[in-house]
Amino acid sequence: MLYGTVILIGLFMLLLGYIIGRKIGAKEGYQKALNHVPMELKLNLYENKKCPICNSITKDMED
Repeated sequence: MLYGTVILIGLFMLLLGYIIGRKIGAKEGYQKALNHVPMELKLNLYENKKCPICNSITKDMED
């Protein structure tokens, strides 16, 4: 009986740690994506001369 309780508590702690770590990782990943997207849009504009909003090609940019 004692071994079963210890095993269940151990599995519960592992599951709880997994869930908490996954939530923290998702929050960090979302924040990194929010910081990275504006740079990617600007880089795409400078390299391809395409507007990231309307996808039209800009002609007024110099090479």
